Amino acid sequence: MNKRRKMVIVLGASVIAAPLSSFAQQQGKIWRVGFLSPRHVDYVDSDVFYGPFLRGMRELGYVEGKNFIIEWRSAEGKYERLPALAIELVDLKPDIIVTASTVAAHAVKRATTTIPIVLGVAGDPVASGLAKSLAYPAGNVTGLTNMSTDLNLKQLEMLLSMVPSLSQVAVLFNPSNPANVKSSERIHADAQKLGVRILRAGAQTPQEIDNAFSLMRQQKAGALILLGQAEPFFQQQKQQIVELTAKYRLPSIECFRKLDY
Repeated sequence: MNKRRKMVIVLGASVIAAPLSSFAQQQGKIWRVGFLSPRHVDYVDSDVFYGPFLRGMRELGYVEGKNFIIEWRSAEGKYERLPALAIELVDLKPDIIVTASTVAAHAVKRATTTIPIVLGVAGDPVASGLAKSLAYPAGNVTGLTNMSTDLNLKQLEMLLSMVPSLSQVAVLFNPSNPANVKSSERIHADAQKLGVRILRAGAQTPQEIDNAFSLMRQQKAGALILLGQAEPFFQQQKQQIVELTAKYRLPSIECFRKLDY
């Protein structure tokens, strides 16, 4: 795991632990934490994102089953399940709810205005309507953002340095995720500055990923930018994406140093 990701995960645990520690005087209380994730997780402890979250909590003195419990809920890659799962978590009356994506955060925000919501990872919370500002989010939402839209131009420049003759770049994004949509729009504007055409390929099911790569081949895209590397659905389908990228021999780039594939 790269240092940047580890830092974000530990900081996320710190954000969650801070409001709990303010009530430390309540001896013997077992805190209940809801956790809503869009993607499937087989083993939480070994998962690249959620495992370090538990370890970070332990480092801060919170041990699952001892002084706090987690109510895990996963949409299994089906974003349409998130609203019902959010309501299910709210009905359990947890002390706090952690979300693992912008879409999950919106689902919980619609379900409660009183339970604190912590963004474990999310795109631009202001642009997506989760917060009024980064300094003063207001409402019941706080947490961390992994905004990387400013890297779009640099990614394009790096691709051009690898493939100087590049004229069209495909962008794979999940249209169900508002942060992904915003980034895909931004990268289109950045590409115009470099004289490069953008082929936007949205995918929110495994079949749509296959279709997106077929479109890239038909339209003769010369490279691929994967938007939202932390996008839960793409994480769930990571092997499929890697195999298709290799199959079509597409130079590709994304916002983190490695994908943990």
